[in-house]
Amino acid sequence: MADTFRLQVATPEKSVVDEDVTMAELPGEAGYMGILAGHAPLLSALKEGTLKYASSGGEHVLKIDSGFVEVFDNHVRVLADHAEPVT
Repeated sequence: MADTFRLQVATPEKSVVDEDVTMAELPGEAGYMGILAGHAPLLSALKEGTLKYASSGGEHVLKIDSGFVEVFDNHVRVLADHAEPVT
């Protein structure tokens, strides 16, 4: 699947997400940012907000506290102080 990338979301306590996704939307310090497959390398701080992503299982939403995101080589790693699914 050329239109996917790996998304990993982790907190100090656990791994929350580790799957292939088609898009992610993250709450950056300067506003929300969208990530698609093939995105340029990026390192950014995150603020409290919602992280949305789409996978073969549908669309998902997590509430996250502050943290960091690294985008490199079709891999997105989010390290957040806290993350939990929004139901």
